[in-house]
Amino acid sequence: MKTERKVNNSIVNIVVNRKIKYRYFIKETLEAGLVLLSWEVKSFKLGHINISDSYVLFNLNEAYLTGAKFNSIYTTHSYTFRDSNRNRKILLHKNEITLLYNRICKEGYSAVTLSCFLKNSWCKIKIAIVKGKTKYDKRETEKKSQWNIEKNRLMKKSS
Repeated sequence: MKTERKVNNSIVNIVVNRKIKYRYFIKETLEAGLVLLSWEVKSFKLGHINISDSYVLFNLNEAYLTGAKFNSIYTTHSYTFRDSNRNRKILLHKNEITLLYNRICKEGYSAVTLSCFLKNSWCKIKIAIVKGKTKYDKRETEKKSQWNIEKNRLMKKSS
């Protein structure tokens, strides 16, 4: 009989928003928890979520995740109303909320969802404080990434 080991601080990435690095300059990241319903936790663990257009809003000194879509699973019960686009409360410390609020409202940054992951069976998100890129900046990062790929090819062929 096999015994399973418990790994401390195990992190399993569920969804990663890859467009963020292309669209924005990432200034800072925060790790936060989410208040989810039972069917949302099930869809979270199965990866049936879309965070490509999600961002953080504030209401009465509380942070909420807006724009994240949790697709319901057909195996969950059907007698409850499941709103896949509802605002979900973000669990942060008070000093993190004030930092986020000051950066968004006063300094002109935005807060978007970078990734969703499980940490010790807790549903968590990584929030990025970002500044938007212009077309020129996007082209510049594209050139750098193409050059890095080409440089790696040349180094591989020469050795």
